[in-house]
Amino acid sequence: MNYQYSKRFNQFTPSMIRQVLVDAAGPDMINFSPGFPDRESFAVEEIQKLSQEVLNDSIYEILQYAPKPAYTGLQKAIKTFFNSLEPVVKESDDIMITSGSGEGLEMAAKVFLDEGDYMVVEDPSFIGALNGFKSNNAKLIGVPMDDEGLDLELLEQAFQRKPQPKLLYTIPTFQNPTCLTTTLERRKAIYELCKKYHVLILEDNPYGTLRFKGTSVPGYKSFDDARIVIYLASLSKIISPGIRLGAIVADKDITDHFAIMKGASGGAATNWSQYVITRFLNTVDMKQHIKRVSEIYQRKSTLMVETMKKTFHPDVQFKAPDGGMFVWFTLPDKIKPESFLQAAVAKHIAIVPGYCFATNYPSQGFRLSFTSESPEQIVKGITMLGELTYELMNQ
Repeated sequence: MNYQYSKRFNQFTPSMIRQVLVDAAGPDMINFSPGFPDRESFAVEEIQKLSQEVLNDSIYEILQYAPKPAYTGLQKAIKTFFNSLEPVVKESDDIMITSGSGEGLEMAAKVFLDEGDYMVVEDPSFIGALNGFKSNNAKLIGVPMDDEGLDLELLEQAFQRKPQPKLLYTIPTFQNPTCLTTTLERRKAIYELCKKYHVLILEDNPYGTLRFKGTSVPGYKSFDDARIVIYLASLSKIISPGIRLGAIVADKDITDHFAIMKGASGGAATNWSQYVITRFLNTVDMKQHIKRVSEIYQRKSTLMVETMKKTFHPDVQFKAPDGGMFVWFTLPDKIKPESFLQAAVAKHIAIVPGYCFATNYPSQGFRLSFTSESPEQIVKGITMLGELTYELMNQ
């Protein structure tokens, strides 16, 4: 039978990250491609203990359908946790629990965008979000970034186009894939442009708590006086991705619409994870827990960057991140990204080229994850990549 797939589906291509893993596969593969947290960061004993407690105390509630889209106890715990970091949740806001932050991004596209509507994204940006937007037939306008964040002139030009974009998607802190943090001055300028042109901001903050040096920068939501920011956060990077829990913080009118959309698709998040993470947030010293996770990532990040300094060709550009999970490097124009990727894969090293994350602008960049490999594999893999930079520069 010849299956007739939708036009929407046909716009997608197979995941480059998945294909790189297939091509680089082997018993000696060094995997710098996934954005997976380090397993050593998981609070295994606490999760085991709290899981048993909630199974003993609330077994029937956990096994039953959830009576509401979100467990009230978790909403309260998340509000307390978020607001201990910065003033995220305001009096006019509500908190919606999602199955990871990706669900919130897709729902935002469904709730706010009609067929063929435009939205603005950072270029490059998180491929999972871009595909989620495309799956809802959104038209994406990529705006490049400099060292301080989105290019303001090009951003305003994007907002002035007709039909006017409705949404701006941004990862302002330790951006995926570049690990760039938008400065406070640039954030305020971007926010004022969004108010001027009546554009809603989707502020995605999965990495903001993973800072291991420097000073925290206030998020858009913390100074949102016009109620135009939809704040999305995930607990995947600081507790566990397997729990599949995220949260949306926005004006209650917005979350009410999101709740309707969620009811039409997946319903409520899993009861078990909501109950366990409620207890986790209420009983674990989150400041100390985040400090421990950040220290793990700082050690690995430092090791990767210092090895790059020793082994990469001096014309390759990169800098040490202040947090997050990635290092971004840019090849000189002489080296074709496709050639570098092929050479890395031939050595069984999985890396992700920047053109996977691009919308409108070509990229000489590559993303490296320092979280999923051992220190020994980091040194080995980065040293081999460094040798490749010299080989290809000398060709």
